[in-house]
Amino acid sequence: MFFTAAVGLSLVSIVQVRAEGEALVTELAEEVLAWESSKVLPSPWETVFNRPSNRDVGSVTEHPIWDKYDLEVFPDSLETVREQDGFPPNIAMGRVLIKDSKKPTQPPPSYRMTGVGGEEVRHLNGMVNPAGATTVWGWQRIRYLAVKTWIDYWATRNTEKLIVIHASGEVLYAGCDENTIQYKYDEIITASGGTQKVVLAAEVSPWPMGLAWRYDQTAGIATTQSNFLTAVGVSSTFASTYADCTNSTVGYCTSPPSYKFANGGFIMGPIGDIADMLADMYYYADSESMLINEYFLHNPDKVALDYAGLLVLSLNNMKLDSGIPVTVESNAGTKSFKNLITGGSVCFVHGGGNSFDALRVLAQELLSDA
Repeated sequence: MFFTAAVGLSLVSIVQVRAEGEALVTELAEEVLAWESSKVLPSPWETVFNRPSNRDVGSVTEHPIWDKYDLEVFPDSLETVREQDGFPPNIAMGRVLIKDSKKPTQPPPSYRMTGVGGEEVRHLNGMVNPAGATTVWGWQRIRYLAVKTWIDYWATRNTEKLIVIHASGEVLYAGCDENTIQYKYDEIITASGGTQKVVLAAEVSPWPMGLAWRYDQTAGIATTQSNFLTAVGVSSTFASTYADCTNSTVGYCTSPPSYKFANGGFIMGPIGDIADMLADMYYYADSESMLINEYFLHNPDKVALDYAGLLVLSLNNMKLDSGIPVTVESNAGTKSFKNLITGGSVCFVHGGGNSFDALRVLAQELLSDA
């Protein structure tokens, strides 16, 4: 009997306990590597094209969505102790995927440079319906409906609950537990002045590019950025070191470069405040990036940008070779991201635009045994 107990204790002692968030590191890295990012989004509407009896379909936006393109917010579980005890996480996180295939729902990262992000269909009568831009807009609309369903679910429990919504297929996570994510969120809010509730990623190039002049016309945000960088101990000229900005196709940069434009690839804040920011999305005629940037510019007292990549770092139009501003570190087999701008850790990395290939390299490093 004593021998059996000793064997049992020995087996328990060699079981490896996964660190908080370790499974999510792998999940998002594999999602990035599996994504066929060169493919444009297919038309999501349930229509039959190019039959002699069906030379056009009217407005595709009036058709139902194919069941195979039913979308859902999939949770980013950190497997906290609280979750393992059967309770919901303190911070609910997720991204929108196709429900059946679990594939990403974003247009390809190259969409920012090429403008080609969705399928267009040319009918027998010569009409193009939907156009590629309409397809991208359709996916934006059904992504929002999935997010709204998720938000409504959590809102019935607590409208002040913190949530994170991020792009699918082009975001990596590593090295932060839930307490660290909360701490970095609070640090960003405090450094921004303390009135804001929603945190967005920042980046060096605005999307759409035409937003750039609006940032120069909006009072107060330059001062907030300067005060933020001073508060967190980061040089106001760091973007000159890490930004590329040599190819205007990739995106407009200020002179000198400044990491100051809102990036909706990562959103964090209380449910009610994020719901307010996205409230017009279903009927919005422009892109979700435009809506989010417009909301920030109209409400800098409600929205804070992560001007130094404390919580999330965006790589579009950054140097993506040896000058890349983020590296993967390994400590006793546990992987984390180091932000070379701050010298500290960063929890999430967004690889949109021209940076997706670099993001894939980071994903491979996260999954390697080294």
